[in-house]
Amino acid sequence: MVATFKIAVLGAQGVGKSAIVRQFLYNEFSEVCVPTTARRVYLPAVVMNGHVHDLQIMDFPPITAFPVNTLQVRGHPRGPPPPGEWADVCCRGLRSVHAYILVYDICCFDSFEYIKTIRQQILETR
Repeated sequence: MVATFKIAVLGAQGVGKSAIVRQFLYNEFSEVCVPTTARRVYLPAVVMNGHVHDLQIMDFPPITAFPVNTLQVRGHPRGPPPPGEWADVCCRGLRSVHAYILVYDICCFDSFEYIKTIRQQILETR
């Protein structure tokens, strides 16, 4: 049986999340920055220690906050979620991953502060 490891890539807009994923998967780099507006899922297989493992790498657009529970991910049971809350399509699977890759731009202090906040929220809710 092949184990599947789920990995989420999180960070502020323009820090290079998608570039890192593409470099890892395809060994290519593009100088063109195309903002990620929806979650992208990649399904590569890797060999580690002689065993094949499936990866599910999810490249997320910037998020406002890490979801506290699965209800927050799915929205409110009594109607659509208010603006700024989680949409099922964008953040599905974020709470169930095995690892988070937190990306920031070393030249942008705000992107570092953003990822510090997301990291703290992950630690508090997982």
